[in-house]
Amino acid sequence: MATMDIFEGDAFTIIELTRALENIPYKPATLSGSGLFGARGVRSRTVVIESRDGTLSLIPFSERGSAYDQQIPERRDVRAFVCRQFKKQDVIWASEIQQVRDFGTESATQQVQAEVARKLGRLRNDAETTFEYHLFNGIQGLVKDPRDGATVVNYFTEFGISPATEVDFDLDNATPASGALRKRCQALIESVEETMGGLATGAIALRAECGSAFFADLVAHKEVRETYLNTAAAADLRSRVADEVSFGGITFRRYRGGAGFGVATDKAVFYPEAVDGLFEIYHAPADTFETVNTLGQSLYARMIPDRDRDEWIRLEIESNPLPICTRPQVLRSARRT
Repeated sequence: MATMDIFEGDAFTIIELTRALENIPYKPATLSGSGLFGARGVRSRTVVIESRDGTLSLIPFSERGSAYDQQIPERRDVRAFVCRQFKKQDVIWASEIQQVRDFGTESATQQVQAEVARKLGRLRNDAETTFEYHLFNGIQGLVKDPRDGATVVNYFTEFGISPATEVDFDLDNATPASGALRKRCQALIESVEETMGGLATGAIALRAECGSAFFADLVAHKEVRETYLNTAAAADLRSRVADEVSFGGITFRRYRGGAGFGVATDKAVFYPEAVDGLFEIYHAPADTFETVNTLGQSLYARMIPDRDRDEWIRLEIESNPLPICTRPQVLRSARRT
């Protein structure tokens, strides 16, 4: 029978547990598996962001010998943000491994590792959902507390930026003007291009995460249907529509929310894809001596034994993330009508 001192082996150190946690397969969620946010480890809990208001302007003709046109001074701001922490724990009781035998096809250590991996897998599922929550708010320029939905950081406010006016897509119009929806998409793309600055030099790939009603009316819209009727994707219009459709230079996706969050049914949020440095998520080290001054990882696992009664082992996961949109003025939102 396995005894509690089995947990003193190398297989159950914070390094090995964290490595095991990284190897547990999981089904990535919509944003978590997209690679939209670049992950960066930092060595402290505070991240300092410097912003510079660089501008481009045309230089007018000047008379020879006249005064030079003066460059507009750059405005630089430095702000500090704290990586917030989330953590959760589970317990393995001595009674749970009471009947683990020392002989057979597996060793006691291997069987206990399997139980540890099972419980870590459950914790990881909750962590992945939490990461998705933070990335979902990140594409809206916000950091929110999952406990009550309170806004912790508003990057529009922090950078002194007014959010763009919500766009009315007028999807419930029974008799829309010809080409009206495509023009609306084009205007939205151009407004994002104007605020993108030097982050992107080529064509901008714009994506929309849509609520159910917004997406349903979009794919049922006359312009969208006519666009797809003579293509291989026309089959989608005759049966169940896929969760993603491209129109007017924008990729629209029905966002499958859950765990109490998601896009409001009549709304959509827009953001550019494949723009290096636009979305980042910083990870600070765990609160342990072992990880002091090391580059932070996305998720840590550790084990706390019951030193007093030797009755249980506590498994803990911890993460210290800070998602950020470095240029929140490019973010857009829309309503169905």
